[in-house]
Amino acid sequence: MSYQSGESVKNHFVIVGNGAAGYRAAKALRRADADAQISIITEERHPFYLRRQLADFVTGTLSLPELIFQSRNTYRRDRIDLLLMTRVERVDPAAHEVALFSGERIHYDRLLLATGTHAVPLAIPGAELEGVVTFDSLPQAQEVRRLLRDLRDAAILGEGIVGLSLTESLLAMGVRVTQLVRGERFWPEMLDEHTSRLMQNLLEDAGVTLRYETEAHAIIGAGDRVIGIETAIGETLRADLAAVGCRRQPVIDLVQGTGIEVRRGILVDSRLATSRPDIFAAGDVAEPAGPASFADNDAAFCWQRAWSLGDVAAAGMLGRTVEPAMEAVRLRTALFGRELAVIGRGHLPEGGNVTALELPHGPDVFRRLVFQDDRLVGAIVFGTGESVHELNRLVALRPLRASALGTLGLAEEPPGPGLMPTTLARHCPICAAELVVRQGTAADSVLRCPTCNTNLVVRWDGERMWLDIGRP
Repeated sequence: MSYQSGESVKNHFVIVGNGAAGYRAAKALRRADADAQISIITEERHPFYLRRQLADFVTGTLSLPELIFQSRNTYRRDRIDLLLMTRVERVDPAAHEVALFSGERIHYDRLLLATGTHAVPLAIPGAELEGVVTFDSLPQAQEVRRLLRDLRDAAILGEGIVGLSLTESLLAMGVRVTQLVRGERFWPEMLDEHTSRLMQNLLEDAGVTLRYETEAHAIIGAGDRVIGIETAIGETLRADLAAVGCRRQPVIDLVQGTGIEVRRGILVDSRLATSRPDIFAAGDVAEPAGPASFADNDAAFCWQRAWSLGDVAAAGMLGRTVEPAMEAVRLRTALFGRELAVIGRGHLPEGGNVTALELPHGPDVFRRLVFQDDRLVGAIVFGTGESVHELNRLVALRPLRASALGTLGLAEEPPGPGLMPTTLARHCPICAAELVVRQGTAADSVLRCPTCNTNLVVRWDGERMWLDIGRP
């Protein structure tokens, strides 16, 4: 069976996924083309809902009708065909069709893949028990609400925005929350050390118990229900609910083996077109081709980014000339009354060709700008949303340091005579440990290597800097 656009219809735009990117693209397509046929295919049982506000639904702040952003009548009014509870098996680029698990095939003139991400499944015993949730969909939020009446203790397995939003909801409902952190500090793949400490303080002040260097080895059940977590060192933590709050992966299985280029996500150009010119990708599944592509932990999973790229995808599908997608925000959220935005590679540590400018503003507001080869490549903003929009634009453009600081009104004073003009990293001549010498450090200053405890003298001849061994 094949579902095709009629002869009187100019184009059939098919969108797989009804999240922020897919829904926004459908609305933009309808505004631009009153005659086109537009179809959205989604495995969800509900129309587009506010996924980033699932936590408010759990606490009862939002009702189900308030969470569901648009009713089915809205789709009908806009003449958008909404195929709920419909699963796509694969994409057939040669035939210009998507194949459904039902056996039906749907023809497209332009296809948008807005399939988003999914939580990486737990590969430990007990992961199938009732009370193990990923909290990334409305059915999962409904399951948490159902469990709340018997819920006393919850464990969040790993860092991640999904787990953090659930943590805030559970604390508001009087549930004790323990967060298992795999490493020595909180969220190193997203946050620098200082912001990591700020997040740690924020969570602990809210009542979260943080367990560092702790991983779940198994989920313990009684019958079919979760009752605890066994850690990798053999201790048992009480838990009536286990939430997977960490790693996510773009959903790319629909295009595997089709010839569409993928790495971690589906590779797209600045118009969000894939390697097939009639197929586009937007939102969390889309990975920019070239040097800005995702590293293992560098993917940009962000509701605001997905929403804004819906318009860009629609313009590309219509064959219009569009401005390149200037989106560098990897994460933006509000937690416990504080805003957090991670832009580009704001988490990179200093060293080598990477320098950072930290801009604290009192105890509750912090900004960090990151430069690589003297170009702005990332930023972190904690405590406020101020400057996020401008930093997003600047990081996407990768301006030189002086230009970026001038735009932000942060032009640096030139260092005085004999002072280091910029932050540089050098290796200890004894143990080869890397040391960072910050801008403004005076020549002939003495530093102590934290690895071998050798006193080192900063040498600066006006053009280059090196470290000498200190003499008694």
